[in-house]
Amino acid sequence: MKDAVNYAKIGKRIKLARIEKDMTQAGLARLVGCTNNYISHIEVAQTRVSLGVLMRIADALEKDLDYFLLDTPYISREKLIDHEIAAKLNQCNASTLIVVGKILDALLEYQHTLNTEQNAQPPDKDTGSKPE
Repeated sequence: MKDAVNYAKIGKRIKLARIEKDMTQAGLARLVGCTNNYISHIEVAQTRVSLGVLMRIADALEKDLDYFLLDTPYISREKLIDHEIAAKLNQCNASTLIVVGKILDALLEYQHTLNTEQNAQPPDKDTGSKPE
């Protein structure tokens, strides 16, 4: 899998949360225990933020860690549904919601078909395991 973490989006979310708290990069850096240059580099994705630093940033900005992971496969399903999908569904009228329901049905059927096909593949002769 290609790099599943979009550091540019994480950096943008950090910047938005910092501005929302009316905090400078230097102020956030003091709370996190790093330099303001490091915060600047994280915000523009010149530096990949480590999990430890991201946790300290989340704490300093009073945000749930999931807030920063919204655009990655590492977000909890519940947060993704509650914060991203529900907000979009709430903008739909009844007709659009019916169409969305049908699209979801088709996607779930496709997912089921893929899972069934993957489970039905014969084991790899060399390792005895299923190919990936």
